[in-house]
Amino acid sequence: MMFMSTTTIQVENKTKEILNHLKGNFNSKTYDEVILTLVKKKTKSMHGKFAGKKRLSAAEIMKGLRDKHNRF
Repeated sequence: MMFMSTTTIQVENKTKEILNHLKGNFNSKTYDEVILTLVKKKTKSMHGKFAGKKRLSAAEIMKGLRDKHNRF
């Protein structure tokens, strides 16, 4: 059996209340599960991760994409 190391973090009381509320909403057993769920939801889309803060237009996204017959 593998044991995970743990750490303690400080959060404001309001943050703990929110985490506790989300724990019930997400049917999570731990605050760790809540945080992981939030991170996954926040990072679900990778658009913007590769482009930094710059938003790309559809034309810029499509530029350079071609199918197997070298068509757009």
